[in-house]
Amino acid sequence: MKKLIYLLLLLAVAEVKAQESVTFKMKYAPGRNYNGTMQMNMDCKAALSGDSQVIEKLSQQGITQPISFSMDMKMAGVTQTGPADVNNTFPLTMNYKIDQIGANLNGNAIPMPANTAGDIKVYGHVGPDGKLKADSANTGKLKDTSEQKISKIMNAFQNLVKFPDKPMHVGETFTQDMPLNLPMAGNNMAANSKAVYKLVSIADGNAYFDVTQSMDMSIPVKGSMIKLEGNGAGKMVYDLKNSFPTDFTTKMDLKINGKIDTLQIDATAMLNMEYKTIIN
Repeated sequence: MKKLIYLLLLLAVAEVKAQESVTFKMKYAPGRNYNGTMQMNMDCKAALSGDSQVIEKLSQQGITQPISFSMDMKMAGVTQTGPADVNNTFPLTMNYKIDQIGANLNGNAIPMPANTAGDIKVYGHVGPDGKLKADSANTGKLKDTSEQKISKIMNAFQNLVKFPDKPMHVGETFTQDMPLNLPMAGNNMAANSKAVYKLVSIADGNAYFDVTQSMDMSIPVKGSMIKLEGNGAGKMVYDLKNSFPTDFTTKMDLKINGKIDTLQIDATAMLNMEYKTIIN
């Protein structure tokens, strides 16, 4: 009897040890619905300097300093994958819509363009290598330039978390650098983001990570460049069965500065973001 109890204890310890080490990989599977939501809100305080005449005109319009700006956005949608063929390639459709977007300047709502509520639909496929490729968007076949732009966005989404190739143990970390260049009004918006993920626990079919982040971004505006940099922290939940992150939250403190025409802008902001995915 004692030997049996001892053997059961050894098996229990072995099971716990096995669960402390996992190889992670973010991937889509065929025949699934990935129902996703994203929420973002930002609060910003800004000071203007430089052209006193422009500052005075803004003040007469009610835009007094310090300028207070806030924005919030909600997006929801689904990514659907079809059955895999003999080459292990399967179709994928992303259909997302901005449910809500609003902005406020010094206590006054800012009218938003009507087209912000439009659907974003992309048709693509997942190859044997697990990578996404865009085939068409909304209606019609993608041209080379459009395909390249959307493919960049899809690849950036797929590489939102790029795990190490080796197994991770609880307490270990990995670092991900995410350089990104996106076309914007004839220019490129360049961004560099770094995240450090720490595996803190594995339980109930999920792996739990603490995340620390840093980011710097250059945004082209009217021939000038606005610089944005900041640091933050967050948490991520990874679904072991589906090999996919299902919950990601982050909170970042940002500094923004740059020049637009004759005005110098110096600002601080607080950015909160949350991504959630339900897989069925």
